[in-house]
Amino acid sequence: MRGRILSIKKTTILKLSFVINILLFQVSSVLSFVLVKNYDLWFFAFCIFIGLHLIIKSCLFKFDSSCYFGTMLLTVGLFYVYCSMLSIINFYPVFITLSMSLASFFTAFFYKQNFHYYISFALYLLSIFLLFFMINYISLWIFLAILACLVLLLVGRYLLIN
Repeated sequence: MRGRILSIKKTTILKLSFVINILLFQVSSVLSFVLVKNYDLWFFAFCIFIGLHLIIKSCLFKFDSSCYFGTMLLTVGLFYVYCSMLSIINFYPVFITLSMSLASFFTAFFYKQNFHYYISFALYLLSIFLLFFMINYISLWIFLAILACLVLLLVGRYLLIN
């Protein structure tokens, strides 16, 4: 049957995933308040576990939007934990653009949407130049010129594909 995996309905697996992720979120939230004393961590734990749930949903039902949003939420949460552990939270905007790049890449790879490859590459370049801007290797005007060029290249590529 197409609606079952190992004779278990896909919706049952999805409901079980939701319950497990909510329980893990509650446990991690309590631990973040009690043990870690990081009062912002609950939100990023929420992002991680909802992202996992959406990735499971995209695997079960072949939803590209769930893959994109789930990967983005998962990586946003994981990058926050990474940045807070290494005390590089000042560079967190670079990791946000990198998470959008990874989400576009995984969506392009698993769902064969070629335009997402271009978006992924443009966002990856944007994250590199944003890092250069944040550590004062390039000025604001150069960064804005690079950003404008990337947007124009994406618009041109979109018009050529369609």
